[in-house]
Amino acid sequence: MRTVRITSADNKAVKTAKKLLTKKGRDSLGYYLIEGPKLFAEALDNDADILFAFFCEETADVAESLLSRRRALAEKAARAGADVLLTTERIFRGISGAETPQGVLAAVKKPVCGAETLFSRAGANILVLDRLQDPGNIGSLIRTADAAGFGGVMAAAGTCDPYGPKAVRAAAGALFRAPVLFVRDADEAADLLAAAGKRVAVADACGAVSCYDADLARDIALVIGNEGGGPSKAFAENAFVTVGIPMPGGAESLNAAAAAAILMFESVRQQRGAARQ
Repeated sequence: MRTVRITSADNKAVKTAKKLLTKKGRDSLGYYLIEGPKLFAEALDNDADILFAFFCEETADVAESLLSRRRALAEKAARAGADVLLTTERIFRGISGAETPQGVLAAVKKPVCGAETLFSRAGANILVLDRLQDPGNIGSLIRTADAAGFGGVMAAAGTCDPYGPKAVRAAAGALFRAPVLFVRDADEAADLLAAAGKRVAVADACGAVSCYDADLARDIALVIGNEGGGPSKAFAENAFVTVGIPMPGGAESLNAAAAAAILMFESVRQQRGAARQ
């Protein structure tokens, strides 16, 4: 446990933080960055493995309530065994992935997730990300899956890194709770889902069945395909249903995150209905 003041960009922790701004660095080091007091507090509350925490010294433009919270978080992080590092604003901005840094940043260990973890909850639905590219969509999808009680997330190769700064911000703490399993391709995903007894439901704007008529209550693997190209062939061929969302208005399609949210909470509605019967 240490508290250290850093003024040089050549500091080892600063260099590590900069590496974690890239996917290559995150993959090789096994950590990712979180930023902001709220997300940092959630990391502590969820017992995340924190390597180090940076706190910016310059606080003139920060509300007093945030300052008090930052001091409390620094003390809690130190008690948890993380290195607490005080930095200048210049150093902090060099490692921050945010346009408006909030003065708190930490390196958190990426969780290791295997199939046994992803499928540990009997009957739970799974969200499948099929080559999605927008980090904001990915973070929002993981956040919604967590909120809807899904068992976890499967990410097929070609999907943008959910541990990148923009995706982490959009996930808003869900990555501390929702297991994420990475697979090579749609074929591997289909095999794992079949072995786990999950039925593949592919979301498609031209889906053959309305989401209100499809059985989405349990043991579903909901596939959200690439924003422009749609789902992979292997998912489409292994789907028990292709679901669409009725849109009586003028729009032809919805943002991937918005469409997935409707489908996931339709699943929640069906579960509640089944429980009342």
